[in-house]
Amino acid sequence: MSSKKYICPVCKQRTGVNILYGMPTPEAFEMAARQEIALGGCCIGWEDPERQCLSCGHEWRIKRRKVEIENYILY
Repeated sequence: MSSKKYICPVCKQRTGVNILYGMPTPEAFEMAARQEIALGGCCIGWEDPERQCLSCGHEWRIKRRKVEIENYILY
């Protein structure tokens, strides 16, 4: 996972990081402590955010996830 910082769409600071979902490894805990990523919890929903601003706390999505279930496409 990249530790690149992104521009927050709300406060415009370059303090946005990727949110990591799932059971974090010891390395993930270290990255979170260094503010390189944000930990998002063990479960992820269809509409959960993908990035978080470390300055203002805003969370946002960067892309749409697509899942095909039989004849339906869910966005």
